[in-house]
Amino acid sequence: PPSQLCPLLCSGTVGARNASTRPPKPCAVVASTVIGRRRVCRRRAAATTVPRAAADENDSDKSSAPTPLPPGEPSASASALSFLCPLLKVFGGGGDAAAPRNRVLEVATSGFASISRLPFGTTVDAAVLSRPAAALPKERLVLYEFEACPFCRRVREALTQLDLTVEVRPCPKDSEVHRAEVEALGGKLTFPFLVDPNTDVRMYESADIVRYLYDNYGNGAPFPESIVSTTVLTGWMPTLLRAGRGMTRYPGTRAAPTTGGAGAAPTTGGVTAPLTLYNYEGNQFARLVREALCELEVPYTLRNCGKGSPNRAELKALGGEGASVPFLIDPNTGESLGESEEIVAYLFRQYGGSGGA
Repeated sequence: PPSQLCPLLCSGTVGARNASTRPPKPCAVVASTVIGRRRVCRRRAAATTVPRAAADENDSDKSSAPTPLPPGEPSASASALSFLCPLLKVFGGGGDAAAPRNRVLEVATSGFASISRLPFGTTVDAAVLSRPAAALPKERLVLYEFEACPFCRRVREALTQLDLTVEVRPCPKDSEVHRAEVEALGGKLTFPFLVDPNTDVRMYESADIVRYLYDNYGNGAPFPESIVSTTVLTGWMPTLLRAGRGMTRYPGTRAAPTTGGAGAAPTTGGVTAPLTLYNYEGNQFARLVREALCELEVPYTLRNCGKGSPNRAELKALGGEGASVPFLIDPNTGESLGESEEIVAYLFRQYGGSGGA
């Protein structure tokens, strides 16, 4: 029953998986003025050329010329993603995203999705708890991703474990704004895509993004090889269990918010400022909210509140002693909501156009 899933998912008692011993993959970083001096770029290797459909995190709706990628990428996973997403979109797709939902089924499938990825994305790494405030990013990181992508998921898991706040620019299929931003900033439609304005880094490839985050903001925490190595085995489970939810832009969505590129604030489509979501990746109720935000292409600030996070005290100050994730704040309307079912209904009503619930 759903009531029994929450203690399991929130306990944080599941032992860590054995780390993989495979060497780090070469970095895939878009050139900038400072990258050549950073350690992350000294791992760059000569690229090989493969078709876009074989890129391990490519989810472009466009056909184009081959894109250079580092050697050693799991082409089988890439082909599976390219094959799976259109099938889920056509035959699954979660149905009408704004329609009333079977609450028990929603919570159960999301709960099993979280169980499939335990223990990742639930607890803040011990080394991070002693990280000085000066070591945090001074300007907010920007992550372009979409909820159903297993490679984006591993980055979100790392963000929870590093207790980092990031601005998420959802990039669902049929995106009207954020996918164009990615192509303009990085030159190709591959996800996830990270922009760090503190170092002028723009980066593709999830494993490299996770390594970069740990190198720069992990306060000495060891790189979690198992987050990367287990994606091929269990990273697909949440996508399958949730039948493609968080993958495609809802057709009734109002005019998409225009963010004006990384670092700029959204200005149209009813969104004048990013929403704020208190969350941790492994929470089954927070997933339901992230799916809706992705389907509506609404940008939001992701405040991670994994087990041990200091942000939990901040959450209690905002929502009261019993406040828990997910907790949504919409500065555009003044609304603050703390129940996933209520949040999802609100989002589709406010940003889903005439088709909203």
